[in-house]
Amino acid sequence: MSSYPIGMAKSDLDTPCLCLDAAALERNIEKMAAFCRARPVRARPHSKTHKCPTIAWMQMNAGAIGITCAKLGEAEVMAQAGIRDLLIANQILGAQKIARLINLAAYSEVMVAVDDADNAKELSDAAEAKGLKLRAIIEVDVGMGRCGTAPGEETLALAQQMVRLPGLRFEGIMGYEGFAVMIPDMEVRRQKAEEAMQKLLSTADLLRRKGIPVGIVSAAGTGTYHITGEIPGITELQVGSYATMDAKYKSVGADFECALTILARVISVHGDVAIIDAGMKTMTHEFGLPPVLHPEGWTLVKLSEEHGFLQRQGGEPLRRGDLVELIPSHGCTTINLHDAYWVMRNGVLEAVWPIAARGCIR
Repeated sequence: MSSYPIGMAKSDLDTPCLCLDAAALERNIEKMAAFCRARPVRARPHSKTHKCPTIAWMQMNAGAIGITCAKLGEAEVMAQAGIRDLLIANQILGAQKIARLINLAAYSEVMVAVDDADNAKELSDAAEAKGLKLRAIIEVDVGMGRCGTAPGEETLALAQQMVRLPGLRFEGIMGYEGFAVMIPDMEVRRQKAEEAMQKLLSTADLLRRKGIPVGIVSAAGTGTYHITGEIPGITELQVGSYATMDAKYKSVGADFECALTILARVISVHGDVAIIDAGMKTMTHEFGLPPVLHPEGWTLVKLSEEHGFLQRQGGEPLRRGDLVELIPSHGCTTINLHDAYWVMRNGVLEAVWPIAARGCIR
């Protein structure tokens, strides 16, 4: 990284590389922060997208109450960067991981999702043995069919057990309406998200009626923040992709700027087909092939491991050495392929930010 001096023009960067528009990132972060400031809800942005403590601190400085993580390893990276209020929106099982979690809790305010009584007991025992009370939240399955307890009585039964465990501090509940975040029809998306949140909120009400305080009701994603964030009783938004954005979210109407791009270079030309030096090891395509931002008139039609195949659709001819800029179709998985962001402002390299939580799958 040291071989890339600050102030270098984008056109001089080695390729392929992951570029981040600093001004667009700042505007995206401020837009979400402004949304939350105007409502009784707070952002707890998800770091599984950007995996970068620098961006997490930008979100915190803009008003976020904490950071959400997908994995324990991500939370460790964020804690090492000084972020204390962390939610691991996933279950932590196994002696080795539980030991790491409890050690992390000794110098942070980490909170973990639970959906099983035996797991809750294991967590409590480990925390109690170290003289700690581990913050815990129940994940409620509001329609994902993934992890989580069933809304209502099943969640109540687990909460009643958890509040009696000496090593846990019960904080509340969370539920993710991820099945709705990319529904193209906004009215259908709204309906599905509101139905999911009604399950979550009715469960919170049930717990409270049974004498169990529910301080946190956490939910939402980038595609539903403007729906879920307006619903009374939701306290936190676990939004992730909004900061950097990607082409898939943009295609379904997410109102943030695409700050993230892939810069590649043409290495071979065969008539109306141009080959670039970026393939599946540079950008993912489970949400479709990344669109070409520049130059106009070219479309990415295929990826192999190290090559991308562009087809001319009426644009000017490309030559070997020309630059091509693409918008990742899925930011989360594309970012995880890279070591760093090349942070640009007005076409000039401003910083190089390590993607410190890259590959933290444990």
